[in-house]
Amino acid sequence: MLALVLLLAGAGGSDNDMTMTGASQCIVKASTSEGGTTQRPQVPLSPRGAQTQPSWNEEQTENAAIITNVARTRNLKPRAAVIAVATAMQEATLHNLHHGDRDSQGLFQQRPSQGWGTVAQVTDPIHASNKFYDGLVEIPNWDTKDLAHVAQGVQRSGFPDAYAKWETSAGKLVAQVWGADVIDCEQPADTANAGKATGAWQAPVGSKSSHNYSAGGSMWSSGTHTGVDFPVATGTELHAVGNATVVEAGWGGRYGNNIVLKMSDGTYTQYAHLSRVDVKANQKVTTGQLIGLTGATGNVTGPHLHFEARTGPAYGSDIDPVKYMRQRGITI
Repeated sequence: MLALVLLLAGAGGSDNDMTMTGASQCIVKASTSEGGTTQRPQVPLSPRGAQTQPSWNEEQTENAAIITNVARTRNLKPRAAVIAVATAMQEATLHNLHHGDRDSQGLFQQRPSQGWGTVAQVTDPIHASNKFYDGLVEIPNWDTKDLAHVAQGVQRSGFPDAYAKWETSAGKLVAQVWGADVIDCEQPADTANAGKATGAWQAPVGSKSSHNYSAGGSMWSSGTHTGVDFPVATGTELHAVGNATVVEAGWGGRYGNNIVLKMSDGTYTQYAHLSRVDVKANQKVTTGQLIGLTGATGNVTGPHLHFEARTGPAYGSDIDPVKYMRQRGITI
């Protein structure tokens, strides 16, 4: 369980004094990890007024994780995710609603008639989150202003103060996803490291996947498809989807040349049928790093990338890779 020191600031005041007067003085204590002492990201909070802290179910926490990881992929500060998650709490209680006031829909109750996107887009959590962040970054000093003030600047709600009561709850969810340490408010902030995003994710190649996960058929030796395929030509550059450690690199039988990575969150990803492998076992890799080239080795009918998400390093621990990547803010 992550421990957070929550700072209470006085309510009210003009736009000029709507700044995070307490949280801006916080730093994060260094923590010891596998690689030694590192500076971890901070999730600064400055809640105003009474806070609402309900319990959230699996669907709601998953939506909060998507919102948070979209912020990470955009290299925004954790504060952005806190504002966005709190907004989705107020607008839709973290449910991806297909109804609302007039034509409002989705996590943020965005209206197609006001240019937020089509119905399909505003009910896609990744698209909706990106649209929210597009508006957020246009607000000057969004990262130091009061949460409700910034949320209202994006949303234009009829109840502009209602966002404030969700800040503490949003902060806890964001901290769990982001991997934040305890906030220490006794010293000035370390501005050199504050807000640096860590653990961002990306797609392995620049095309959309095909062949549904777990689809049946004789074309798969196990009888079902344990991943998804990207129909790309031999020699297409392959990139790590996140920060990871290589646990397997080389020939993998029916997988041909393959790579298995242990991701920073303890899950695993696999990349198969490669024409070239550019990494070695135990090597550390970072998001977007070139790890090999796609090909047509192993049990294949043509060149493509076979991509799996797993709970463990071995065959048989596969999970839905499309859902896995969506939870990390990426559509494949």
